[in-house]
Amino acid sequence: MAEHQLTAFEHVLLGLVCLSPASGYDLKRIFAATPMGIYQPSSGALYPALRRLEAKGLVRAMALDGAGESARRRRVYEPTEVGQAAHMAWLRTPIEPSTVSRDLGLYLLRFVMMEHVFSRDEVLGFLDSLSEALAAFTAELERHAAVPQVGGRHPRLALDHGLAVHHASLEWAGRAIASLRAAPIASA
Repeated sequence: MAEHQLTAFEHVLLGLVCLSPASGYDLKRIFAATPMGIYQPSSGALYPALRRLEAKGLVRAMALDGAGESARRRRVYEPTEVGQAAHMAWLRTPIEPSTVSRDLGLYLLRFVMMEHVFSRDEVLGFLDSLSEALAAFTAELERHAAVPQVGGRHPRLALDHGLAVHHASLEWAGRAIASLRAAPIASA
């Protein structure tokens, strides 16, 4: 399968369509009503991204008639087999320790999208990798914190914030791993 170069936003859209076929309007509502609002696109970004996914053969649009007097035809996007495979490949992409701080939100979104498609062992492997990357990043921040800071109090306060955020993420990862390991395996 040829590698599809997608932006983070395109991966998120493809993932949402893989979870459940949706129109552009449906996707905008998801972004507006969930914590995924950080990706909340303008119509000027959403619809071109959906067209790019369609042009790459990752989704296909079905035209559905609307209801009511002023109803317009709407396009509902569903993943193609190639799109499903690209989404699964994105979910399985290894954690990149050097980007764990910058991409933490995307890693968490991938974790959410794994729930109904990966085995518990695969999800635990992902979380173990995330935990290791967070531990390494946090250790690096702690090394910086041990060095006297120059330039006033604000750099130290910003560093303290980074430490608090990443310690909290690392603790969450440990709790998530323990919770998943303790839960009985659901029968198929």
